[in-house]
Amino acid sequence: PHQRSRRPRPSATMTSTSRSRLPSRLLIAVGTYDGVLAGWDTDDAHRSAGGPDGGGMDDNELEKLAKNDGEFLKMSFAMAVHDGSVRAISVSSQHPQQRRAQDGGGGGGGKKRRNKKRRNKERSGEAEDTSDGKNDSLPPPVPGTLLSAGYDESLSVYSLPRRSQAGEFRSPPDLGSPTCSSFAPPPPSPVQSTHALVGLSSGKIAVYRKGDWTAEHVLSGHGSEHGGVNCLAVHPSGKMALSGGRGDGKLILWDLTRGRLGYVHKIPDLGRTRKGTVTDVVFSDDGGRYAFSTDSGKVTARDVATGEDLLDVALPSRANQVCFVGGPEGLFLAAACDDGSLPVLAVGGLSEDEEGTGAARRAIMAIEPVDGPVAGDARFKCIRPVRGGGEEGGAGDFLVVTANSGGVISVI
Repeated sequence: PHQRSRRPRPSATMTSTSRSRLPSRLLIAVGTYDGVLAGWDTDDAHRSAGGPDGGGMDDNELEKLAKNDGEFLKMSFAMAVHDGSVRAISVSSQHPQQRRAQDGGGGGGGKKRRNKKRRNKERSGEAEDTSDGKNDSLPPPVPGTLLSAGYDESLSVYSLPRRSQAGEFRSPPDLGSPTCSSFAPPPPSPVQSTHALVGLSSGKIAVYRKGDWTAEHVLSGHGSEHGGVNCLAVHPSGKMALSGGRGDGKLILWDLTRGRLGYVHKIPDLGRTRKGTVTDVVFSDDGGRYAFSTDSGKVTARDVATGEDLLDVALPSRANQVCFVGGPEGLFLAAACDDGSLPVLAVGGLSEDEEGTGAARRAIMAIEPVDGPVAGDARFKCIRPVRGGGEEGGAGDFLVVTANSGGVISVI
């Protein structure tokens, strides 16, 4: 999640009642108002328990880890990167094979021997066997590159496997400061990320090529009068993206394969002279739905293929960020609200059985709002889903990471 606070907590603890729901690998990265990047990770425990290739931890290993002072997450890095606030952070994923290649796993000699063996087969007319003799299914991806964007108009690249900074560049001088970002394709897509999209205060979106970080394309569609692009999300396929404007009342669909605007959806104005702001936009992991929230408190979820409204409600307070959670029993939308509340809303219509009984629960208030006109330090600033967790027996992923304006980061 992207956290804006001055007081990140140094560690997180795991209780015995919740450890069975945690994934085998969890990374939490935050950015603060004073330009600091910090991260908590289970990488050390993950290496010792499951090995470097992304294996999981069983119940006995988790039990052993829990007895180690109850710490599941430990601070992995903390560094001052930007002059001014961190505006956006994004993490790409990579497969363990690629990680070993980047870290020099096995040395260059192994690669040369494989290339020589392949050339000998080609000369002799033999067909090359591309299988590795192991399972065809790839191991789960691991965190790869962390991209942060700051108020100082700089973008910093940090290698999570190497735990080191990998570069820094600046947005074009005439495009303003970065406001949001996303890799394309984003995690947890099995396809390797090739580009990064960065929304800017000028209302444009810069498309950078991952690696040399050159700006390949600039998308224009949002206004710059009130702050430009406020949020963006890339579809799991990497072929399209959605962006929401600040104060221009626009939610724009982008065709990334052609590099052009596809469709503009106008959200209702807040008054005669004030247009609405899209506070957040997200895609579901399967790419079949998307959701967005506005500064009027409206939260909407739609079907990507048909455009049908699956959820359309007005909350008592503005939702700063939203995320999809759920599993086989249904899909839900969790909203991090300005009044400190955390509502969880069902996505989709009632089934015939639910309509007949009248006992369907369509929403719960996971955390009640704070009393008083201002939430203060209890105001939720962001929320992100935790993938790979869930109850025993495969009940689904209902874990989220939140950060509030008081500097508290929580796994809920």
